[in-house]
Amino acid sequence: MLTIVLATTLLVLFLFHLYKTTYRHRLKYADIPAVGWRWPVVGNLFDMSRTHLVLTDWYEKYGSVFRFSLYGEEIVVLSSYESIFEALVTRGSDFAGRPHMTRTDYQDRNRNSIVWQTYTPKLQFLRKQIHASLRMYGNGLDRLEARCGTEIEVLVARIEAAPNLTFDPWSLLYDSACNIMLDLALGLRLPHEGPGLNRLKEINGLFNHSFGPGSSRILDQFPALNFLRDEFRALKTAVDLRNQFWADHQHNCDSAHESAKTDNCVVRDLQRLARDPNNSEFDISEDTLKETFTNLILAGTDTTTTAVTCLLLVLLHKPEIQHRLHEELDHVVGGARAPSLGDREHMPYTEACLYETLRYISHVPLAVPHATICDTLHHDKTVWGDPWNFRPERFLTDSGRLVPAHHYCRKRLLAFGAGRRVCLGETLAKNRLYLFTTALLQRYHFRSEGSPPPLDPKSFTLGIVLHPGQFRIQAIPRTTGDHITENTNDHIDTGASMSLNR
Repeated sequence: MLTIVLATTLLVLFLFHLYKTTYRHRLKYADIPAVGWRWPVVGNLFDMSRTHLVLTDWYEKYGSVFRFSLYGEEIVVLSSYESIFEALVTRGSDFAGRPHMTRTDYQDRNRNSIVWQTYTPKLQFLRKQIHASLRMYGNGLDRLEARCGTEIEVLVARIEAAPNLTFDPWSLLYDSACNIMLDLALGLRLPHEGPGLNRLKEINGLFNHSFGPGSSRILDQFPALNFLRDEFRALKTAVDLRNQFWADHQHNCDSAHESAKTDNCVVRDLQRLARDPNNSEFDISEDTLKETFTNLILAGTDTTTTAVTCLLLVLLHKPEIQHRLHEELDHVVGGARAPSLGDREHMPYTEACLYETLRYISHVPLAVPHATICDTLHHDKTVWGDPWNFRPERFLTDSGRLVPAHHYCRKRLLAFGAGRRVCLGETLAKNRLYLFTTALLQRYHFRSEGSPPPLDPKSFTLGIVLHPGQFRIQAIPRTTGDHITENTNDHIDTGASMSLNR
């Protein structure tokens, strides 16, 4: 009897606390339009299976600023360029924080991460130092080009060794992109198809699963139930595997270790800063180094890999775009040398395709949550006109030049965020995306093995990063001037000839 009374009392207290919290939130945000029906306790949970698509639908129904509820927490969605710019740039300090999440509390990751940490003096210090250490300017770009060149040659060798030159693009690209990030972060390169890179792929998949939107938010609201959730088991396994990887390889950047390289890398630079007593207030511990390494590797690998993979998928569905890319490469670079970063300014159609890829797939469609931010801007009909049509011409002038940075479309392309928490790897990502794309297209014409998955991002799988369905692709070697013709009648999009730059 006593057990029943205690259980009933606890249930009543819990429900009262939940009601009070929910009521307080509703009062606080009463002037913001709210999504209609909400279930008790879980709110709009059952609408969240395809979160990024649901938010786009709600934007059309409720306007550019609205709110919904998950487990008693009010989540505000900003969808228009004006509201996002005001939040991230104009009022950047107010919106630079991160919401509390039990998932990032695990092993104090939110105290050390450059992604999940709220906007503290420690985070500001780390961002400044990491930006300087990445050196995406001057001779730092020369070193990046050399690093990419090494990995591109390995990637090409693996393609050539594949039976019938047919391969899974995501898997091969991930290994190459990951090795570049390992070199930048730890001064380390690992054998392709070896256990180290395969372990990082596994960690990437586990983190992606545990930080998906919607139902996984239950880990944050009801941590006592975590032991029942597959997402928490994935998170725990990911962190354990990461810790083991760190233990096996972190000595590579320890200057006291005989195997350490002499070249600078991000973690070694942070180690030097940690030993400086003037920086003691920032508490740069081994956990900080470990989390920084994790953020750089996972964020810097999956996003670039997925972007190049999606562009290849575009070329399978739209061979006329592949033809135009080959023409521009042949005209500007030819076949006697490799494309370089210095060629970018002379290749406007290639640049437009890369911008359109970042817009079209929006491969981190919800962004990392700020205190009140989600992003549906890249598929806003009022901005882009035909947002679900892949059309590079929207980033070109009528004369075929790349539109300037202040152009209406360029300003509204926020694939890397904006303001105080803009992605640290934006320049790095854009340069790698260009180098890998041009190197592959210079050497090969690509066509699908079998029927490719849908190009529509609405069909992609959502975690932290949006992934297309798995597919295999065949690389056909080409020389300068080769243009393999295909029957494109099933692929040509009538919007491709539009001149409207929106």
